Amino acid sequence: MHDVVIVGAGPAGLTAAMYCARGGKKTLVLGNTYSSQQSMGGLYENYPGFPDGIQGIELSERMLAQAQKFGAENQTEQVEKIVPLSNFFRLKTENWQYEARTVILAMGAGHRPLGVPGEKELTARGVSYCVHCDGALFRNKAVVVAGYGNGAARAVLYLANIAGKVHLLCTREKLVAESVYLERIKNLSNYTATFGAEITEIQGDDFVTAVGFKVGNTPRTVKADGVFVEMGMKPNADLAIALGLEMTPGGYVKVNRLNQETSMPGVYAAGDLTGGRLQVATAVGSGASAGISALQYLG
Repeated sequence: MHDVVIVGAGPAGLTAAMYCARGGKKTLVLGNTYSSQQSMGGLYENYPGFPDGIQGIELSERMLAQAQKFGAENQTEQVEKIVPLSNFFRLKTENWQYEARTVILAMGAGHRPLGVPGEKELTARGVSYCVHCDGALFRNKAVVVAGYGNGAARAVLYLANIAGKVHLLCTREKLVAESVYLERIKNLSNYTATFGAEITEIQGDDFVTAVGFKVGNTPRTVKADGVFVEMGMKPNADLAIALGLEMTPGGYVKVNRLNQETSMPGVYAAGDLTGGRLQVATAVGSGASAGISALQYLG
């Protein structure tokens, strides 16, 4: 029986684990920190304390090491089901089950797909959702970044140092991103963009060859060897929904922002799973709040 089991090994989950373990509670983190959005996010220039920036994977490793220093355990198993019992919770993975007096959900969010023909069929064959994982495969080739916002801007800047040509298909009328990214994009020589693009299909047989889209009613095509999708995030909320937690209209776990309580006593949620500003700094803050609340709940 653990005092606290935390589902998810991103910044929210690892921060909560550090607080709970430091508070003397038997704490277990279930999840792979290397598959978190933070670990795959490349260089973070806006996380406090690192004026030169820090790679997401290094930040994750430091957070995990700090939690483990205070006694937190980590298993990379994925939770498949959470069962509330009389005065504890049973968490089932593929190979094992764990019991906890309280649970903190921090499963984060995943990339939202385009939902067009060819996307699913060509995933891992030219379609990718992680520039830092797959960008190196497209050295000196032509790539498309499909999306909008900071995610698309960061993807363009990263790929411009690798690919021969980067074409942004922005699904909005302009790229809305932090000014520092927009200024850097202006200086790129291998970058082009189409705004107000409605992506209709991803073409290719064995691998991606082109992307079909419309601007207004005019169908167009751009040749590409790879497509990087940056259409925002959706919460990984299946466990929360199955548990019967109250959700927001946007599909996030509804919490009391003062203490990260969910609609079920003994269950807290933090990080991107709860919506709001999807930033590492805000995930850390909500993880700390959830950890403190779990300590108070346990007494």
